[in-house]
Amino acid sequence: MKVIYLFLFTQILISTLLYTLHKLQFSGSRQVFDGIEFYLPQIAHMIIHLEAQWDEAILERFALVIAQQSQHFALQLTWILQGAIEDYQPETSEGRPNPGYNQLFYHRCITLLSNIERCVVYGSPRSIELQRMYENGEITRTEYEQMKLEDRLNNATQITTHGANFRKMVQRVKDAKLPALKTPTKGDRSAAAKAEAAADAESMSTTVVATATDNKTGKQISKYGGYLLYKRRFRTACYKRKTWKSRYFEIEERMLYCYNHRPSIGGKLVRAMPLEGAVVQEKKGKYPYMFEAQNHHFEFIMRAKNENEMKLWMKLLRGESEANALVPHIMSGDEIEVQIEKKDGSSSTTSGGSPTKTVSPNKLTPSQQARYDFFKNERDFVASVCDVAEVLRFHEPKDRKVLAPGLVSAVKLPPCAYIPLCKSTDVWRRVESVMASDTRVFNTNERCPMIYFFVAKRGEKIGTALGPRNPNLDVTEYLHMQFQVPDTNPVGRLMAIGEEIDVEVESPGANGDSKDEEDADKEKKEGEKKNIEEGEDVADDDTLGLEDPTEMGDSERGTVWSTDDSGRGGKSFRSSKSSKGSGVDRRRGNEQLRRFMEENVVKLPSKLALQMNRFESRRKMSYLDRNAAAGTQMSTTPIIKKTIIENPIIEKDSEGDDSSVGDLSLDGQSVVSLGGGSIIFNDQVVAFQQTDGIDKESLDRAKDVACGGESWVEKSARMLRVHKSSKKEIAGDEEDTSIYEIVTLMAKSNDDLRQEVFVMQMIHYFESVFAKSNIPIWLKTYRILSTSKSTGLIEVLTDATSIDGLKKSDKYPEVGGMRKYFEQVYGPPTSKSFLAAQKNFVRSLAGYSLVSYLLGLKDRHNGNIMIDTRGHVIHIDFGFAFGMAPGHEWSFERAPFKLTQDYVDVMGGIGSEAFKEFTTLFVNGFKAARSNSLTALGLVEIMMYKSNYPCFTGTRYGGGVSLKRFEKRLMLDVPDSKVDKKARKLIHTSIDSMGTKLYDVFQYHSNGLAV
Repeated sequence: MKVIYLFLFTQILISTLLYTLHKLQFSGSRQVFDGIEFYLPQIAHMIIHLEAQWDEAILERFALVIAQQSQHFALQLTWILQGAIEDYQPETSEGRPNPGYNQLFYHRCITLLSNIERCVVYGSPRSIELQRMYENGEITRTEYEQMKLEDRLNNATQITTHGANFRKMVQRVKDAKLPALKTPTKGDRSAAAKAEAAADAESMSTTVVATATDNKTGKQISKYGGYLLYKRRFRTACYKRKTWKSRYFEIEERMLYCYNHRPSIGGKLVRAMPLEGAVVQEKKGKYPYMFEAQNHHFEFIMRAKNENEMKLWMKLLRGESEANALVPHIMSGDEIEVQIEKKDGSSSTTSGGSPTKTVSPNKLTPSQQARYDFFKNERDFVASVCDVAEVLRFHEPKDRKVLAPGLVSAVKLPPCAYIPLCKSTDVWRRVESVMASDTRVFNTNERCPMIYFFVAKRGEKIGTALGPRNPNLDVTEYLHMQFQVPDTNPVGRLMAIGEEIDVEVESPGANGDSKDEEDADKEKKEGEKKNIEEGEDVADDDTLGLEDPTEMGDSERGTVWSTDDSGRGGKSFRSSKSSKGSGVDRRRGNEQLRRFMEENVVKLPSKLALQMNRFESRRKMSYLDRNAAAGTQMSTTPIIKKTIIENPIIEKDSEGDDSSVGDLSLDGQSVVSLGGGSIIFNDQVVAFQQTDGIDKESLDRAKDVACGGESWVEKSARMLRVHKSSKKEIAGDEEDTSIYEIVTLMAKSNDDLRQEVFVMQMIHYFESVFAKSNIPIWLKTYRILSTSKSTGLIEVLTDATSIDGLKKSDKYPEVGGMRKYFEQVYGPPTSKSFLAAQKNFVRSLAGYSLVSYLLGLKDRHNGNIMIDTRGHVIHIDFGFAFGMAPGHEWSFERAPFKLTQDYVDVMGGIGSEAFKEFTTLFVNGFKAARSNSLTALGLVEIMMYKSNYPCFTGTRYGGGVSLKRFEKRLMLDVPDSKVDKKARKLIHTSIDSMGTKLYDVFQYHSNGLAV
């Protein structure tokens, strides 16, 4: 039954996205794209785990359509899949059996990962051609948007059906009825089965195990398999030897699969290894014909029967590890030239073709290779950043700070790398260098978190573009302009967006055939346009076209976002052309995607509908179930982005006051601030400072206590000056007008951040709910990125310290607590700075009190609560959420949220105006969260389905317990007239709670945290 209600919420979620798409006409709107990215964790979770009897490729195609528009989206989805692959792979990276192995989920992740790579590399096949048709006035803007979206959808459909048939594989897994979480053991086979497997291994050589015909080229595409000897990397027990065992290996989908024996006779998968970028080489030792395949996490050591078979396997594995193995992803029989020696001494080829015939694999064009390199290099860059933290974890704490700068300096920076702690619509900043000497290392018992400082650039010229530079290009726009570019123009060089081709071309009238050629070309374009308008598939043979869309000659690149978008955006399309055919129904721009999703997702499958009707009367449904079954439409809550008002100030090199500037611009484009700090612009250091009523003297006093005497503006300016001087030594007096700034992040290893990502998503949702309801509650939604099961990146909170660190500071008042600190730093209680800081404190405290109660956040000691130099409270570390607490049933934290007497004193006491404002904000925010609870409940129910999050698993929190408690905290069954009173009761229950005080005392004695 749980699947039924998950499916119902899937209906509501997709319907809401479609409603928003239709409302804004095109999926190219920034607001719509932000919304789709916001729901990415739920989309990925459903693709992997949902087992309803409907087409599994529907959501996958939806994700691939979006991935074709944004490589950043594709990267985010890739990292989610990487974590899931580690959850469900048959063997851990240490070579031990994985107790969580699930064959179905594992294959789903591998297949989707391969399809994403193909989408990124091959993109939208007709994008450049459609752009040229639009620029020539042959189609209207509406028709262009429709054709572009249909092209992406058609490409996604071809990709999901190309190569190995995923649905047959899924059905084969289901028909086999294999236990999902069972690892094969020796006792699973009878003596007869063992004898059959041994005979099979003895008689079988490496051979073609499956063959299919490419409908486009007629080429025979084959999948290879055979028996090899394999030795485990680790011993299963300390008293057992590592022996060579006969195992059946198959190469498919850029993966090397290892079975205990051939699948066709009942073999089970025991381990697997991704082959992308793997190193395959011969291994010298006391045994002959040994070779190994290894990558960052896996190492397989194998033995072949003879030299020819070893060379064949090495050639197959190397072919799959290279970029040109991306498509096709299974090997071709006519590519193999190696002779395999038979038992009788004769030899034969491995394919039906002539042994001398060689067909070279498909080559990537320069543009495709550039997209592949960027996609791979960005993942490798992020992995290497996290690897340093993992390496330092195994060193003594006293040695880590000494070793860190050298390891950080060795991190390879790709030519086009960026910090992915952002959205597709955030401003692009390319990483140029790393400030290794400023690296910070934190010593803990189990981990070694690190803070990196990178120098990033924006406002660079792209390619050979001669037009103005835009320092505010977002990630998607930049990557589109950088990689969606025709490979060559008539003079054989790269061409950038908007670049005019200033080359003399022979006049069409120079020969007599030009008129006929023009007529034929015109008829061809009109025919193509007609085919697309009538819905005819360009390539409906279920074969992925390998033509590079950027090989179609010179054309001016189009914009990424729709012209009706009010975002930053690049230049819009020419209105004179888009006005043509104004009578066209503008709804057509998204018609095919809307129809595709409605027909495949929004309609409930008959089997599920029958099941639901059968059990409807037997089950008391939850609030979410009742609303979903009734077809309640979710209210659309926009995913907001806070606007911070800042003043740019140019810092003087000589003594004197800094000068404020009204507007900064680069080639006519205003330079926006990206979260404070300093930048280098036109060879000057420019600092951005917020204007919220707190004067500079107060901030200087606050930084002495909270930031060690150096604010983020000052620290980033210092680093930029060092970088600036080092660049001048290398480049001399060469002018560089790009914008430089410092980007910082925390890298963690040996820590699963996926639960924290989800909790931050929920906080972001509630922040949007409060903003939609015009409630001035403040929350800091910093970015968290989980890149695998045990690694991730976290946005660093600047100008802030933990309350534990604040109270341990030498300049923190000895008596009077936080109230005295506020007066010491911001001035008398009636001063403008104090009132501004107190207002910041009240609004942020109200926000985090709400989300702490609603999301059941625990472990709220003073090390997990921060305060910035402007008085905002910020909660971090969400390892205990949805009621999960240290000590579980014996936890001290029984209060709804943390509201100490220290906090009440900062507000002026219970009877003060500030406390009344806090109460009003809390009550109004609770009512807003309650009235927008359907989406929140749906997000939770999706992520708890087959979840690996600690807060949703086990006997204490699994089985829907966390969801029921979440519903209870929302008071959905309480009449509206009583909500106000109950919300106020939560506040009074929390004030100076005994359990809260006891937990702080416990943390003081156990971990030394300040009370």
